[in-house]
Amino acid sequence: MPWGNRCCVYDLAFKPDGSELLVAADTKVLIYDGTDGTLLQSLKGHKDLVYAVAFSYNGENFASGSADRSVIIWTEQHEGTLKYIHNEAVQCLAFSPITCFLLSCAISDFGIWTQLEKSVSKQRTSSRCVCCSWSCDGQFYAIGMFDGTVSLRSA
Repeated sequence: MPWGNRCCVYDLAFKPDGSELLVAADTKVLIYDGTDGTLLQSLKGHKDLVYAVAFSYNGENFASGSADRSVIIWTEQHEGTLKYIHNEAVQCLAFSPITCFLLSCAISDFGIWTQLEKSVSKQRTSSRCVCCSWSCDGQFYAIGMFDGTVSLRSA
């Protein structure tokens, strides 16, 4: 899937049904057809490098996180409907496998977005966040830190 502006690809995510592939590259979120690799759309909304992309478990939403400190929640129709800000660059994102909870991790804090809440409460971390994941049942999430520690938390 070549494209003209050959920047680093920071993250990838398939839609759960496999029909679309999100690509975090440069300041854009690129959406490709998941079966033949055709570029469907290039989404703009971030002002700096996009480091992370993730689909919700049902494919109705996806999210992107950027060095501009923002997380954008997008609809299935590729419309940015919500934006929230972290204190520093967003490093990684992960949707819960059973709900539309989104875990977003920045350099020095993390937050969980839900469709039920209007605001995202964030918590500071003792080290740089580098990766995150949910348990299969959505009861726990883990955040990997630059200092070698893993923080396991109850949802």
